[in-house]
Amino acid sequence: MSDLVRQRLALAGVLLVSAVFFFVGIDWGLPTRSTDAVLFGDRTPWTGKQILSLAPAWNDNAARGADVDANPLVDRSRPILLNATDADRAELLRRYRLFSYQPDEMITFRSLSGMSPGEGRLDPKLYQYGGLWIYPVGALLKAASTVGLVTLTSDLAFYLDNPEQFGRFYIVARAYSAAWGLVAVASVFWIVRKLTTSTGLAAVGALCFAVCPVVVTMAHEAKPHLPGAALTLLACIAATKFVETRRSRWWVITGVLCGAAFGMVLSALWAFVVIPVMVLLTPDLRPTRRLSVIVLCTLIGILTYAATNPYVLINAITHPEVLRSNVGNSSAMYAVGRWTEGAIHAGALLMEAAGPGVTLGAAVVGLIALARSRWRGLKSWLKSDHAVGLLLFAVCACVMIQFIALAAGKPGEYARFAIVPSAGLVVCVMVGIHRFARSPRAWLASLSLVTVPTLGSGMFYLTGFVVTGTPVDTRRFPLVALEAHRATARAEGRALVVGLLAEPAPYNTPPLDLFEDRIVLLPSTGTSQDVDVVIRVAERVWPFSIVDTPISWAVKPIVVEVPAKNRP
Repeated sequence: MSDLVRQRLALAGVLLVSAVFFFVGIDWGLPTRSTDAVLFGDRTPWTGKQILSLAPAWNDNAARGADVDANPLVDRSRPILLNATDADRAELLRRYRLFSYQPDEMITFRSLSGMSPGEGRLDPKLYQYGGLWIYPVGALLKAASTVGLVTLTSDLAFYLDNPEQFGRFYIVARAYSAAWGLVAVASVFWIVRKLTTSTGLAAVGALCFAVCPVVVTMAHEAKPHLPGAALTLLACIAATKFVETRRSRWWVITGVLCGAAFGMVLSALWAFVVIPVMVLLTPDLRPTRRLSVIVLCTLIGILTYAATNPYVLINAITHPEVLRSNVGNSSAMYAVGRWTEGAIHAGALLMEAAGPGVTLGAAVVGLIALARSRWRGLKSWLKSDHAVGLLLFAVCACVMIQFIALAAGKPGEYARFAIVPSAGLVVCVMVGIHRFARSPRAWLASLSLVTVPTLGSGMFYLTGFVVTGTPVDTRRFPLVALEAHRATARAEGRALVVGLLAEPAPYNTPPLDLFEDRIVLLPSTGTSQDVDVVIRVAERVWPFSIVDTPISWAVKPIVVEVPAKNRP
Protein backbone atom coordinates (compact mmCIF):
# COMPACT_ATOMS: atom_id res chain seq x y z
CA MET A 1 0.00 0.00 0.00
CA SER A 2 1.47 3.35 -1.02
CA ASP A 3 2.00 6.18 1.45
CA LEU A 4 -0.57 8.33 -0.34
CA VAL A 5 -3.23 5.61 -0.01
CA ARG A 6 -2.43 5.22 3.69
CA GLN A 7 -2.81 8.96 4.20
CA ARG A 8 -6.16 9.02 2.45
CA LEU A 9 -7.48 6.02 4.37
CA ALA A 10 -6.31 7.51 7.66
CA LEU A 11 -7.90 10.86 6.86
CA ALA A 12 -11.15 9.17 5.83
CA GLY A 13 -11.25 7.30 9.12
CA VAL A 14 -10.55 10.47 11.09
CA LEU A 15 -13.30 12.37 9.28
CA LEU A 16 -15.77 9.53 9.88
CA VAL A 17 -15.13 9.54 13.63
CA SER A 18 -15.22 13.34 13.66
CA ALA A 19 -18.58 13.33 11.88
CA VAL A 20 -19.98 11.15 14.66
CA PHE A 21 -18.82 13.66 17.27
CA PHE A 22 -20.15 16.61 15.25
CA PHE A 23 -23.52 15.38 14.03
CA VAL A 24 -24.77 13.14 16.84
CA GLY A 25 -26.93 15.27 19.14
CA ILE A 26 -27.16 18.10 16.62
CA ASP A 27 -30.91 18.39 17.36
CA TRP A 28 -30.35 19.42 20.98
CA GLY A 29 -32.31 22.18 22.72
CA LEU A 30 -34.80 22.98 19.95
CA PRO A 31 -38.02 24.98 20.44
CA THR A 32 -41.12 22.96 21.23
CA ARG A 33 -44.72 23.38 22.31
CA SER A 34 -44.30 20.83 25.07
CA THR A 35 -43.76 23.74 27.47
CA ASP A 36 -47.29 25.08 26.85
CA ALA A 37 -48.62 22.96 29.72
CA VAL A 38 -46.54 25.06 32.13
CA LEU A 39 -46.64 28.42 30.35
CA PHE A 40 -50.43 28.50 30.14
CA GLY A 41 -51.37 26.39 33.13
CA ASP A 42 -55.04 25.41 32.77
CA ARG A 43 -55.68 27.95 29.99
CA THR A 44 -56.01 27.21 26.29
CA PRO A 45 -52.66 27.93 24.59
CA TRP A 46 -52.62 30.99 22.32
CA THR A 47 -52.32 30.62 18.58
CA GLY A 48 -49.52 32.17 16.58
CA LYS A 49 -51.85 34.91 15.31
CA GLN A 50 -52.86 35.82 18.86
CA ILE A 51 -49.20 36.13 19.86
CA LEU A 52 -48.34 38.27 16.83
CA SER A 53 -51.29 40.57 17.45
CA LEU A 54 -49.81 41.42 20.85
CA ALA A 55 -46.02 41.18 20.45
CA PRO A 56 -44.08 43.88 18.58
CA ALA A 57 -42.43 43.06 15.28
CA TRP A 58 -38.69 42.38 15.14
CA ASN A 59 -37.74 44.15 11.92
CA ASP A 60 -39.86 47.28 12.06
CA ASN A 61 -36.89 49.64 12.36
CA ALA A 62 -34.58 49.94 9.36
CA ALA A 63 -31.87 51.58 11.50
CA ARG A 64 -31.70 48.79 14.09
CA GLY A 65 -29.24 45.91 13.91
CA ALA A 66 -30.68 42.42 13.63
CA ASP A 67 -29.31 41.50 17.06
CA VAL A 68 -30.65 44.57 18.84
CA ASP A 69 -33.67 44.15 21.11
CA ALA A 70 -36.76 45.87 19.73
CA ASN A 71 -38.05 46.47 23.26
CA PRO A 72 -34.98 46.95 25.49
CA LEU A 73 -35.44 47.36 29.24
CA VAL A 74 -33.37 50.44 29.89
CA ASP A 75 -34.01 51.14 33.56
CA ARG A 76 -32.56 48.29 35.61
CA SER A 77 -32.36 50.24 38.85
CA ARG A 78 -35.67 48.87 40.10
CA PRO A 79 -37.60 45.59 39.89
CA ILE A 80 -39.67 45.12 36.72
CA LEU A 81 -42.76 42.94 36.49
CA LEU A 82 -42.35 41.09 33.19
CA ASN A 83 -45.81 39.52 32.78
CA ALA A 84 -48.09 42.34 33.80
CA THR A 85 -50.03 42.44 30.51
CA ASP A 86 -50.96 40.11 27.67
CA ALA A 87 -48.50 41.96 25.46
CA ASP A 88 -45.72 41.14 27.93
CA ARG A 89 -46.80 37.51 27.99
CA ALA A 90 -46.90 37.32 24.19
CA GLU A 91 -43.32 38.56 23.94
CA LEU A 92 -42.17 35.90 26.40
CA LEU A 93 -44.18 33.22 24.60
CA ARG A 94 -42.52 34.07 21.32
CA ARG A 95 -39.14 33.32 22.86
CA TYR A 96 -40.26 29.94 24.17
CA ARG A 97 -41.80 29.05 20.81
CA LEU A 98 -38.83 30.08 18.63
CA PHE A 99 -35.58 30.31 20.62
CA SER A 100 -33.22 27.40 21.21
CA TYR A 101 -31.17 26.67 24.33
CA GLN A 102 -28.25 28.66 22.83
CA PRO A 103 -28.81 32.41 23.27
CA ASP A 104 -26.89 33.56 20.16
CA GLU A 105 -28.31 31.17 17.57
CA MET A 106 -31.52 33.10 17.00
CA ILE A 107 -29.82 36.23 15.67
CA THR A 108 -28.94 34.44 12.42
CA PHE A 109 -32.63 33.80 11.74
CA ARG A 110 -33.64 37.25 12.86
CA SER A 111 -31.19 38.56 10.29
CA LEU A 112 -32.57 36.32 7.56
CA SER A 113 -36.17 37.23 8.45
CA GLY A 114 -35.47 40.85 7.50
CA MET A 115 -34.16 39.91 4.06
CA SER A 116 -36.19 39.38 0.89
CA PRO A 117 -34.23 38.54 -2.28
CA GLY A 118 -37.33 39.05 -4.44
CA GLU A 119 -37.68 42.62 -3.18
CA GLY A 120 -33.95 43.35 -3.31
CA ARG A 121 -33.60 43.45 0.50
CA LEU A 122 -30.38 41.60 1.23
CA ASP A 123 -28.89 43.64 4.05
CA PRO A 124 -28.39 41.22 6.98
CA LYS A 125 -28.04 44.07 9.50
CA LEU A 126 -25.69 41.72 11.30
CA TYR A 127 -21.99 42.23 10.73
CA GLN A 128 -20.12 40.42 13.50
CA TYR A 129 -21.42 37.31 11.75
CA GLY A 130 -20.24 37.75 8.17
CA GLY A 131 -21.91 37.28 4.85
CA LEU A 132 -20.15 33.94 4.36
CA TRP A 133 -22.20 32.73 7.30
CA ILE A 134 -25.55 34.49 6.79
CA TYR A 135 -26.02 34.06 3.04
CA PRO A 136 -25.02 30.36 2.82
CA VAL A 137 -27.31 29.51 5.74
CA GLY A 138 -30.13 31.22 3.86
CA ALA A 139 -29.25 29.32 0.69
CA LEU A 140 -29.11 26.02 2.58
CA LEU A 141 -32.54 26.66 4.08
CA LYS A 142 -33.88 27.34 0.59
CA ALA A 143 -32.29 24.15 -0.73
CA ALA A 144 -33.64 22.15 2.22
CA SER A 145 -37.13 23.51 1.56
CA THR A 146 -37.06 22.28 -2.04
CA VAL A 147 -36.62 18.68 -0.83
CA GLY A 148 -39.12 19.03 1.99
CA LEU A 149 -36.70 19.06 4.91
CA VAL A 150 -37.86 22.47 6.11
CA THR A 151 -40.87 24.66 5.48
CA LEU A 152 -40.14 28.22 4.37
CA THR A 153 -42.86 30.82 4.73
CA SER A 154 -43.03 34.51 5.56
CA ASP A 155 -45.91 33.77 7.95
CA LEU A 156 -44.32 33.90 11.41
CA ALA A 157 -47.60 32.69 12.91
CA PHE A 158 -46.96 29.32 11.23
CA TYR A 159 -43.73 28.85 13.17
CA LEU A 160 -45.31 30.06 16.40
CA ASP A 161 -47.95 27.37 15.94
CA ASN A 162 -45.35 24.81 14.83
CA PRO A 163 -42.08 25.55 16.66
CA GLU A 164 -40.76 22.10 15.78
CA GLN A 165 -40.74 23.22 12.14
CA PHE A 166 -38.70 26.27 13.09
CA GLY A 167 -36.37 23.99 15.04
CA ARG A 168 -35.28 22.41 11.75
CA PHE A 169 -33.72 25.76 10.81
CA TYR A 170 -31.29 25.34 13.70
CA ILE A 171 -30.35 21.85 12.51
CA VAL A 172 -29.54 23.12 9.00
CA ALA A 173 -27.38 25.96 10.31
CA ARG A 174 -25.64 23.68 12.80
CA ALA A 175 -24.91 21.20 10.01
CA TYR A 176 -23.21 24.01 8.06
CA SER A 177 -20.96 24.71 11.04
CA ALA A 178 -20.25 21.00 11.56
CA ALA A 179 -19.29 20.58 7.89
CA TRP A 180 -16.71 23.34 8.26
CA GLY A 181 -15.53 21.53 11.38
CA LEU A 182 -14.61 18.56 9.18
CA VAL A 183 -12.58 20.94 7.00
CA ALA A 184 -10.76 22.15 10.12
CA VAL A 185 -10.02 18.57 11.17
CA ALA A 186 -8.60 17.78 7.71
CA SER A 187 -6.45 20.92 7.95
CA VAL A 188 -4.99 19.85 11.30
CA PHE A 189 -4.25 16.42 9.77
CA TRP A 190 -2.34 18.12 6.92
CA ILE A 191 -0.40 20.41 9.25
CA VAL A 192 0.70 17.64 11.63
CA ARG A 193 1.61 15.39 8.70
CA LYS A 194 3.66 18.21 7.20
CA LEU A 195 5.60 18.87 10.40
CA THR A 196 6.17 15.26 11.47
CA THR A 197 5.95 13.21 8.22
CA SER A 198 3.99 10.70 10.31
CA THR A 199 0.55 9.64 9.12
CA GLY A 200 -0.15 8.05 12.51
CA LEU A 201 0.59 11.25 14.44
CA ALA A 202 -1.42 13.23 11.90
CA ALA A 203 -4.43 10.96 12.46
CA VAL A 204 -4.14 11.09 16.25
CA GLY A 205 -3.63 14.85 16.22
CA ALA A 206 -6.64 15.44 13.98
CA LEU A 207 -8.79 13.22 16.22
CA CYS A 208 -7.58 15.05 19.32
CA PHE A 209 -8.58 18.33 17.72
CA ALA A 210 -11.97 16.94 16.68
CA VAL A 211 -12.81 15.89 20.25
CA CYS A 212 -11.55 19.09 21.89
CA PRO A 213 -14.51 20.41 23.93
CA VAL A 214 -14.55 23.74 22.09
CA VAL A 215 -14.66 22.01 18.70
CA VAL A 216 -17.40 19.58 19.73
CA THR A 217 -19.39 22.48 21.15
CA MET A 218 -19.06 24.81 18.17
CA ALA A 219 -19.92 21.99 15.74
CA HIS A 220 -23.26 21.71 17.57
CA GLU A 221 -24.07 25.43 17.48
CA ALA A 222 -25.37 27.60 14.66
CA LYS A 223 -22.49 30.05 14.93
CA PRO A 224 -19.64 30.94 12.54
CA HIS A 225 -16.62 30.59 14.83
CA LEU A 226 -15.67 27.05 13.75
CA PRO A 227 -16.01 27.90 10.03
CA GLY A 228 -13.85 30.99 10.60
CA ALA A 229 -11.20 28.87 12.30
CA ALA A 230 -11.29 26.35 9.44
CA LEU A 231 -10.66 29.10 6.89
CA THR A 232 -7.81 30.46 9.01
CA LEU A 233 -6.14 27.03 9.07
CA LEU A 234 -6.60 26.75 5.30
CA ALA A 235 -4.93 30.16 4.93
CA CYS A 236 -1.91 28.83 6.85
CA ILE A 237 -1.75 25.84 4.49
CA ALA A 238 -2.01 27.98 1.34
CA ALA A 239 0.65 30.33 2.67
CA THR A 240 2.92 27.33 3.27
CA LYS A 241 2.45 26.33 -0.34
CA PHE A 242 3.63 29.76 -1.42
CA VAL A 243 6.68 29.60 0.87
CA GLU A 244 7.63 26.27 -0.67
CA THR A 245 6.86 26.97 -4.34
CA ARG A 246 6.83 30.79 -4.61
CA ARG A 247 4.03 30.41 -7.15
CA SER A 248 1.79 33.46 -7.37
CA ARG A 249 -1.44 31.47 -7.30
CA TRP A 250 -0.75 30.47 -3.70
CA TRP A 251 -0.45 34.01 -2.36
CA VAL A 252 -3.64 34.85 -4.26
CA ILE A 253 -5.40 31.91 -2.63
CA THR A 254 -3.97 32.93 0.74
CA GLY A 255 -5.42 36.43 0.35
CA VAL A 256 -8.81 35.01 -0.59
CA LEU A 257 -8.82 32.66 2.41
CA CYS A 258 -7.79 35.40 4.84
CA GLY A 259 -10.59 37.63 3.54
CA ALA A 260 -13.02 34.71 3.63
CA ALA A 261 -12.18 33.96 7.28
CA PHE A 262 -12.81 37.60 8.17
CA GLY A 263 -15.92 37.51 6.00
CA MET A 264 -17.20 34.56 8.04
CA VAL A 265 -16.82 36.15 11.48
CA LEU A 266 -15.13 39.36 12.63
CA SER A 267 -13.04 37.59 15.27
CA ALA A 268 -11.14 35.83 12.43
CA LEU A 269 -9.47 39.14 11.50
CA TRP A 270 -6.19 37.72 12.82
CA ALA A 271 -6.02 35.45 9.78
CA PHE A 272 -4.44 38.43 8.01
CA VAL A 273 -1.33 37.95 10.18
CA VAL A 274 -0.55 35.02 7.88
CA ILE A 275 0.29 37.37 5.01
CA PRO A 276 3.37 39.22 6.36
CA VAL A 277 4.67 36.08 8.09
CA MET A 278 4.33 34.17 4.82
CA VAL A 279 6.41 36.76 2.99
CA LEU A 280 8.99 36.86 5.79
CA LEU A 281 9.49 33.09 5.60
CA THR A 282 9.75 32.93 1.81
CA PRO A 283 13.39 32.72 0.73
CA ASP A 284 15.01 34.43 -2.23
CA LEU A 285 12.46 37.22 -2.71
CA ARG A 286 13.55 40.70 -3.66
CA PRO A 287 12.43 43.44 -1.23
CA THR A 288 10.16 44.98 -3.87
CA ARG A 289 8.61 41.57 -4.52
CA ARG A 290 7.98 41.07 -0.80
CA LEU A 291 6.29 44.43 -0.49
CA SER A 292 4.13 43.90 -3.56
CA VAL A 293 2.98 40.45 -2.36
CA ILE A 294 2.03 41.83 1.06
CA VAL A 295 0.11 44.75 -0.44
CA LEU A 296 -1.63 42.79 -3.19
CA CYS A 297 -2.42 39.78 -0.99
CA THR A 298 -3.91 42.04 1.68
CA LEU A 299 -5.90 43.91 -0.96
CA ILE A 300 -7.29 40.62 -2.28
CA GLY A 301 -8.32 39.72 1.27
CA ILE A 302 -10.06 43.05 1.75
CA LEU A 303 -11.86 42.71 -1.58
CA THR A 304 -12.95 39.19 -0.64
CA TYR A 305 -14.38 40.51 2.60
CA ALA A 306 -16.13 43.35 0.79
CA ALA A 307 -17.58 41.00 -1.82
CA THR A 308 -19.08 38.74 0.84
CA ASN A 309 -20.17 41.63 3.08
CA PRO A 310 -21.19 44.36 0.63
CA TYR A 311 -23.58 46.10 3.02
CA VAL A 312 -20.79 46.97 5.43
CA LEU A 313 -19.38 49.37 2.83
CA ILE A 314 -22.80 50.43 1.56
CA ASN A 315 -24.12 51.26 5.03
CA ALA A 316 -20.87 52.95 6.03
CA ILE A 317 -21.70 55.49 3.30
CA THR A 318 -25.49 55.55 3.16
CA HIS A 319 -26.78 54.26 6.53
CA PRO A 320 -24.05 54.52 9.18
CA GLU A 321 -26.69 54.32 11.91
CA VAL A 322 -27.26 50.63 11.05
CA LEU A 323 -23.56 49.89 11.53
CA ARG A 324 -23.50 51.83 14.78
CA SER A 325 -26.51 49.90 16.07
CA ASN A 326 -25.03 46.48 15.35
CA VAL A 327 -21.40 47.21 16.21
CA GLY A 328 -22.39 49.13 19.33
CA ASN A 329 -24.44 46.21 20.58
CA SER A 330 -21.49 43.84 20.10
CA SER A 331 -18.73 46.09 21.40
CA ALA A 332 -20.69 46.74 24.59
CA MET A 333 -20.09 43.10 25.54
CA TYR A 334 -16.30 43.27 25.15
CA ALA A 335 -13.96 45.55 27.03
CA VAL A 336 -10.31 45.17 27.96
CA GLY A 337 -10.05 44.08 31.59
CA ARG A 338 -7.21 43.64 34.05
CA TRP A 339 -4.43 41.69 32.39
CA THR A 340 -3.51 39.57 35.40
CA GLU A 341 -7.07 38.44 35.94
CA GLY A 342 -7.51 38.01 32.19
CA ALA A 343 -4.38 35.85 31.89
CA ILE A 344 -5.44 33.51 34.69
CA HIS A 345 -8.97 33.23 33.42
CA ALA A 346 -7.82 32.81 29.81
CA GLY A 347 -5.54 29.96 30.88
CA ALA A 348 -8.45 28.19 32.57
CA LEU A 349 -10.67 28.68 29.55
CA LEU A 350 -7.97 27.49 27.16
CA MET A 351 -7.53 24.33 29.21
CA GLU A 352 -11.27 23.78 29.05
CA ALA A 353 -11.36 24.52 25.31
CA ALA A 354 -8.55 22.17 24.27
CA GLY A 355 -8.95 19.65 27.08
CA PRO A 356 -6.51 19.02 29.95
CA GLY A 357 -4.52 16.38 28.07
CA VAL A 358 -3.70 18.63 25.12
CA THR A 359 -3.06 21.75 27.21
CA LEU A 360 -0.77 20.10 29.76
CA GLY A 361 0.91 18.08 27.02
CA ALA A 362 1.73 21.26 25.12
CA ALA A 363 3.11 22.83 28.30
CA VAL A 364 5.40 19.82 28.86
CA VAL A 365 6.57 19.90 25.23
CA GLY A 366 7.34 23.60 25.55
CA LEU A 367 9.38 23.10 28.73
CA ILE A 368 11.35 20.23 27.19
CA ALA A 369 12.03 22.28 24.06
CA LEU A 370 13.31 25.22 26.11
CA ALA A 371 15.48 22.97 28.24
CA ARG A 372 17.07 21.25 25.25
CA SER A 373 17.30 24.08 22.75
CA ARG A 374 19.80 26.83 22.25
CA TRP A 375 19.50 29.74 19.87
CA ARG A 376 20.95 27.67 17.07
CA GLY A 377 18.29 25.03 17.61
CA LEU A 378 15.58 27.62 17.52
CA LYS A 379 17.03 29.21 14.41
CA SER A 380 16.72 25.89 12.59
CA TRP A 381 12.96 26.30 12.72
CA LEU A 382 13.11 29.49 10.69
CA LYS A 383 13.13 27.72 7.37
CA SER A 384 10.55 26.66 4.84
CA ASP A 385 10.29 23.08 6.19
CA HIS A 386 8.59 24.44 9.29
CA ALA A 387 6.71 27.31 7.69
CA VAL A 388 3.23 26.04 8.51
CA GLY A 389 4.14 25.70 12.18
CA LEU A 390 5.45 29.26 12.35
CA LEU A 391 2.44 30.60 10.47
CA LEU A 392 0.07 28.86 12.86
CA PHE A 393 2.09 30.04 15.85
CA ALA A 394 1.91 33.67 14.67
CA VAL A 395 -1.87 33.53 14.36
CA CYS A 396 -2.25 31.76 17.70
CA ALA A 397 -0.07 34.34 19.43
CA CYS A 398 -2.17 37.25 18.15
CA VAL A 399 -5.44 35.49 18.99
CA MET A 400 -4.21 34.75 22.52
CA ILE A 401 -3.20 38.36 23.17
CA GLN A 402 -6.75 39.45 22.36
CA PHE A 403 -8.18 36.44 24.20
CA ILE A 404 -6.32 37.39 27.39
CA ALA A 405 -7.13 41.09 27.05
CA LEU A 406 -10.88 40.45 27.00
CA ALA A 407 -11.07 37.34 29.20
CA ALA A 408 -11.58 38.91 32.63
CA GLY A 409 -15.04 38.16 33.96
CA LYS A 410 -16.20 36.27 30.86
CA PRO A 411 -18.39 33.16 31.14
CA GLY A 412 -17.30 29.73 29.97
CA GLU A 413 -18.74 30.16 26.49
CA TYR A 414 -16.07 32.82 25.81
CA ALA A 415 -13.76 29.86 25.14
CA ARG A 416 -15.28 29.69 21.63
CA PHE A 417 -12.64 32.22 20.58
CA ALA A 418 -9.89 29.69 21.39
CA ILE A 419 -10.49 27.26 18.51
CA VAL A 420 -7.35 28.19 16.56
CA PRO A 421 -5.15 28.20 19.70
CA SER A 422 -6.57 24.76 20.52
CA ALA A 423 -5.44 23.57 17.08
CA GLY A 424 -2.04 25.10 17.77
CA LEU A 425 -1.74 23.19 21.06
CA VAL A 426 -2.64 19.91 19.36
CA VAL A 427 0.00 20.49 16.68
CA CYS A 428 2.56 21.40 19.35
CA VAL A 429 1.93 18.16 21.24
CA MET A 430 2.18 15.97 18.16
CA VAL A 431 5.38 17.65 16.99
CA GLY A 432 6.81 17.32 20.50
CA ILE A 433 6.08 13.59 20.63
CA HIS A 434 7.69 13.20 17.22
CA ARG A 435 10.85 15.03 18.29
CA PHE A 436 11.29 13.89 21.89
CA ALA A 437 9.73 10.40 22.22
CA ARG A 438 12.60 8.06 21.37
CA SER A 439 10.96 4.66 21.68
CA PRO A 440 7.64 3.01 20.78
CA ARG A 441 6.86 2.74 24.49
CA ALA A 442 7.43 6.48 24.96
CA TRP A 443 5.22 7.20 21.94
CA LEU A 444 2.40 5.05 23.29
CA ALA A 445 2.64 6.49 26.79
CA SER A 446 2.74 10.09 25.54
CA LEU A 447 -0.16 9.65 23.16
CA SER A 448 -2.23 7.94 25.86
CA LEU A 449 -1.62 10.72 28.36
CA VAL A 450 -2.80 13.25 25.78
CA THR A 451 -5.63 11.48 24.01
CA VAL A 452 -7.44 9.75 26.90
CA PRO A 453 -8.22 12.93 28.92
CA THR A 454 -9.06 14.84 25.75
CA LEU A 455 -11.40 12.11 24.54
CA GLY A 456 -13.01 12.01 27.98
CA SER A 457 -13.65 15.76 27.95
CA GLY A 458 -15.06 15.63 24.44
CA MET A 459 -17.33 12.73 25.38
CA PHE A 460 -18.76 14.68 28.34
CA TYR A 461 -19.65 17.54 26.02
CA LEU A 462 -21.13 15.22 23.41
CA THR A 463 -23.17 13.46 26.11
CA GLY A 464 -24.53 16.83 27.19
CA PHE A 465 -25.88 17.52 23.72
CA VAL A 466 -27.35 14.02 23.42
CA VAL A 467 -29.20 14.05 26.75
CA THR A 468 -30.65 17.55 26.30
CA GLY A 469 -34.31 17.13 25.49
CA THR A 470 -34.51 13.66 27.06
CA PRO A 471 -35.97 12.80 30.49
CA VAL A 472 -32.50 13.20 32.03
CA ASP A 473 -32.15 16.77 30.74
CA THR A 474 -30.87 18.81 33.69
CA ARG A 475 -33.11 21.73 32.66
CA ARG A 476 -36.12 19.71 33.77
CA PHE A 477 -34.88 19.52 37.36
CA PRO A 478 -35.87 23.10 38.34
CA LEU A 479 -39.48 22.38 37.30
CA VAL A 480 -39.88 20.02 40.25
CA ALA A 481 -38.61 22.59 42.73
CA LEU A 482 -40.73 25.34 41.19
CA GLU A 483 -43.88 23.24 41.34
CA ALA A 484 -43.30 22.63 45.04
CA HIS A 485 -42.90 26.37 45.73
CA ARG A 486 -45.89 27.13 43.51
CA ALA A 487 -48.08 24.71 45.44
CA THR A 488 -47.02 26.31 48.74
CA ALA A 489 -47.82 29.83 47.49
CA ARG A 490 -51.22 28.84 46.15
CA ALA A 491 -52.07 27.09 49.40
CA GLU A 492 -51.52 30.50 50.99
CA GLY A 493 -53.88 32.08 48.45
CA ARG A 494 -51.27 34.05 46.51
CA ALA A 495 -49.15 33.89 43.37
CA LEU A 496 -45.62 32.53 43.30
CA VAL A 497 -43.20 35.47 42.95
CA VAL A 498 -40.19 34.48 40.84
CA GLY A 499 -37.10 36.71 40.70
CA LEU A 500 -34.84 36.63 37.64
CA LEU A 501 -31.43 38.15 36.95
CA ALA A 502 -32.01 38.23 33.17
CA GLU A 503 -35.04 38.35 30.89
CA PRO A 504 -36.52 34.86 30.64
CA ALA A 505 -35.82 32.63 27.64
CA PRO A 506 -35.44 28.86 27.14
CA TYR A 507 -31.68 29.08 27.62
CA ASN A 508 -31.78 30.63 31.10
CA THR A 509 -35.22 30.04 32.63
CA PRO A 510 -37.44 26.96 32.81
CA PRO A 511 -41.03 27.57 31.66
CA LEU A 512 -43.11 29.49 34.19
CA ASP A 513 -46.86 29.97 34.50
CA LEU A 514 -47.17 33.31 32.70
CA PHE A 515 -50.69 33.93 33.98
CA GLU A 516 -50.49 32.86 37.64
CA ASP A 517 -46.87 33.45 38.61
CA ARG A 518 -45.45 36.94 39.10
CA ILE A 519 -42.20 37.12 37.13
CA VAL A 520 -39.94 39.91 38.35
CA LEU A 521 -36.69 41.05 36.74
CA LEU A 522 -34.47 42.04 39.65
CA PRO A 523 -32.35 45.21 39.61
CA SER A 524 -28.96 44.97 37.91
CA THR A 525 -27.34 45.22 41.34
CA GLY A 526 -28.75 41.75 42.01
CA THR A 527 -30.58 42.91 45.11
CA SER A 528 -33.54 40.64 45.74
CA GLN A 529 -36.83 42.03 46.87
CA ASP A 530 -39.90 40.21 48.17
CA VAL A 531 -39.61 37.15 45.95
CA ASP A 532 -40.19 33.52 46.84
CA VAL A 533 -37.41 32.13 44.66
CA VAL A 534 -34.61 33.41 42.46
CA ILE A 535 -33.72 31.60 39.22
CA ARG A 536 -30.27 32.01 37.74
CA VAL A 537 -27.81 30.23 35.49
CA ALA A 538 -24.92 28.82 37.50
CA GLU A 539 -21.57 29.58 35.89
CA ARG A 540 -18.84 27.10 36.71
CA VAL A 541 -15.65 28.39 35.18
CA TRP A 542 -12.78 27.91 37.62
CA PRO A 543 -11.85 25.49 38.98
CA PHE A 544 -13.28 22.98 36.54
CA SER A 545 -14.22 19.43 37.34
CA ILE A 546 -14.20 16.68 34.77
CA VAL A 547 -18.01 16.58 34.59
CA ASP A 548 -18.49 20.30 33.94
CA THR A 549 -19.23 21.60 30.45
CA PRO A 550 -18.97 25.40 30.87
CA ILE A 551 -18.47 26.15 27.16
CA SER A 552 -21.77 24.52 26.22
CA TRP A 553 -25.34 25.65 26.91
CA ALA A 554 -26.65 22.11 26.52
CA VAL A 555 -26.55 21.19 30.21
CA LYS A 556 -26.09 24.65 31.67
CA PRO A 557 -27.21 24.31 35.30
CA ILE A 558 -30.26 26.43 36.16
CA VAL A 559 -30.54 27.01 39.90
CA VAL A 560 -33.68 27.76 41.93
CA GLU A 561 -32.66 29.55 45.12
CA VAL A 562 -34.71 30.64 48.12
CA PRO A 563 -33.64 34.10 49.37
CA ALA A 564 -32.08 33.97 52.83
CA LYS A 565 -34.91 35.96 54.39
CA ASN A 566 -37.42 33.29 53.29
CA ARG A 567 -35.48 30.31 54.55
CA PRO A 568 -36.80 28.58 57.67
